[in-house]
Amino acid sequence: WLAVGGWVFYNTQVLNAYPAQREAEAAQVAYETTYKQDWTGVPQPRAVTLEYGIDIYPEERDLRARGTSIWVNKSDAPIDTLFLNVSRQVDMSMEIPNGTLVREDAQTAVEFWALDPAMQPGDSMTVNWTADYVTEGFENQVRVTQVSPNGTFFNNGFITPSLGYDESREMQDRNERRKQGLPERPRMPELRRDCGDLCRDNYISDDADWVTFETVISTSPDQIAVAPGSLEEEWEEGGRRYFRYVLDHPSLPFASFISARYEVAREEWEGVDVEVYHHPAHTYNVEKMLRSIRRSLDYNREQFGPYMHDQARIIEFPRYATFAQAFPGTMPYSEAIGFIARIEDEEDIDFVFYVVAHEMAHQWWAHQVIGAEVEGATLMSETLSQYSALMTMEREYGQEQIHKFLKYEMDNYLSSRGAEALQEKPLMRVDASQGYVHYRKGAVVLYYLREMLGEDALNSALRDLVDEFGYAGPPYPTSHEMVDRIRAVTPDSLRYLITDLFEEITLYDNRVVGDPVMEELEDGRWRVTYDVQTAKIRADSVGVETQIPMDDYVDLAVLGRPEEGAERGEVLARERRRLTDGEHTIEFVVDELPWQVAVDPDYYLIDRVPDDNIARVREGG
Repeated sequence: WLAVGGWVFYNTQVLNAYPAQREAEAAQVAYETTYKQDWTGVPQPRAVTLEYGIDIYPEERDLRARGTSIWVNKSDAPIDTLFLNVSRQVDMSMEIPNGTLVREDAQTAVEFWALDPAMQPGDSMTVNWTADYVTEGFENQVRVTQVSPNGTFFNNGFITPSLGYDESREMQDRNERRKQGLPERPRMPELRRDCGDLCRDNYISDDADWVTFETVISTSPDQIAVAPGSLEEEWEEGGRRYFRYVLDHPSLPFASFISARYEVAREEWEGVDVEVYHHPAHTYNVEKMLRSIRRSLDYNREQFGPYMHDQARIIEFPRYATFAQAFPGTMPYSEAIGFIARIEDEEDIDFVFYVVAHEMAHQWWAHQVIGAEVEGATLMSETLSQYSALMTMEREYGQEQIHKFLKYEMDNYLSSRGAEALQEKPLMRVDASQGYVHYRKGAVVLYYLREMLGEDALNSALRDLVDEFGYAGPPYPTSHEMVDRIRAVTPDSLRYLITDLFEEITLYDNRVVGDPVMEELEDGRWRVTYDVQTAKIRADSVGVETQIPMDDYVDLAVLGRPEEGAERGEVLARERRRLTDGEHTIEFVVDELPWQVAVDPDYYLIDRVPDDNIARVREGG
């Protein structure tokens, strides 16, 4: 027993010592206090090409990677010192021509390299590095789930050094920062018309713009390895399986590498190879995923321009994580939220189809048009991807399912507002951390805007955004560019929407009040009378709400009896009226027996209490 105990201790505490949380926190504090002031904004080279040689050993959970990149000095000043962030999870070594390692900070995983001679503006250099993750013995707890016996999935940040001070390495938690004596961590830089140097970087990558990309990746002979780009070669050598991928179009330096024992569903759709890589037993949603890719290609290419890759891949990864993500042409998707989901009721929101449509939309919104690293950047990526996904779903399932989705999104937004720890931002100034704004509120806002302006008008503004900024280098666009284009196609009578939806935090308090009544007429039709109360509210960043004058278009409707299991019946009559704040009496005459009445029945307006928008009708005299 002593020998076994010693062996376990050696493996779990010596070979695989678990870093204490206080050590990780100390490293974050040291990184910020030591380097933030002196190195923020200091020019560094930017990558223009990336080449990887990656060998995955799934059975051993080992990884050996080699990387080559060309770095260019795109600034207007000489660069004589490189600030390199190296990975804490892999063993990394660098080869830098004319570079000398002058300082290595093991605690913060930072290296400083002196360049002699200095890189002049426009100069380039080719650098090489290795990044190895080799397991030794066994751990008390698996810490690196990215390398797995069947389902390896990591992105290039795992094996690639980065240049310049990186704010994502700072301590994020507000309470811990306070305990450590650190100042309040600022959010994204403020949105301005003239953002100057702030528009030099996009919000995904600080040390590169659009890069060319090539990968040779090997794995065990019974697995398939996937990287971004077209598969140019495949071969076996030395008992291993090799694949060479080349990116079809220069893209952001954001890539994933995956290896597993996959089955592959393949088809060709309008010149694009559509593929779903999945665990052999997880076939339930594969056809639905293929269909969502096809529908997404159809809608987004028709409305916003070409798809710039020769393939579109969904790739399953294990449920160590529960998300889907978009890389150029490849979209890893967790088994937990898509591949093992069963949507039995046809009336339910098809979230599997929706998530694929959202990630496909990122091939335009983020992977063609990417915002500057300032407030509002995610409006042009996440919100627009929400919009494209909704429009794709509408073509597939019709408006009724979209109305359910909007109700869900609005409820999520309203409940999340109360949990905001700092300040809620208007959609135009949304911070990247405010998912409840750019996802939830954004979906409601863009769909409503489509309803008010018309799909052709709104999409023409968005298409213009792609035409001007698709794959464009710095300065990167801000949300002003998007909102200005939408404003240009908005009639004067609807200009208030730009302020309400993008520039301010606007809520409504619309409700059906009293008891709606119906009366059968002599001709067999029905007169329906009901009262609605309307109010418009402006909220500030800390949640203080003030009622403001209202003169807005609001939908009013009478609904028939719902079918069994449905939330509401068929629309018997609908009218859009411009209402001021206060109480209004509404009257409709309909041909069929009415069952419900509604104000804003489709949840277009962000209503504080949407559940009181619909009420049952009673028979009156």
